[in-house]
Amino acid sequence: MQEYIDADSSLTLGEAIQKMRALEPEDFVGKTSIDVVQLVEQHDAVHILFDCGTSIQDEIAVHVWMIFATTASMSDMHRAVANQEHRTALSGMGHLKLISVWVLSLPRIIGILLKSLKMKKRIAMEELSGLKGQFIFEIRREHGIVL
Repeated sequence: MQEYIDADSSLTLGEAIQKMRALEPEDFVGKTSIDVVQLVEQHDAVHILFDCGTSIQDEIAVHVWMIFATTASMSDMHRAVANQEHRTALSGMGHLKLISVWVLSLPRIIGILLKSLKMKKRIAMEELSGLKGQFIFEIRREHGIVL
């Protein structure tokens, strides 16, 4: 369980996003357009709802969850992570290492794909503002999210 989420998920999604943002080293929101901030909030919501950390393996998992378990578009997903922090992390890693991490992540990716197919419904990212007022455990139950 991530440090920004209570073990029993008794936070609202909005509260968990705020806690996650408080852990970030710089004021990202103050330097970014509203459109991109909303896309990053969607990305953060996936981290929280699907209990993914911030390691490279977890970032891969977030991308897979976003593709198969939400209504987010691929272009929106890429715009959300096209910031300097992500570019720096990936450039320091190198392509060969990144490919090896993807290959090693294949069992988890397949598991995510199977779990997303069993969900009751996809997370509607266009309704994120309404979801932020709901408790995490309620959203998971409503959508059939199994961690």
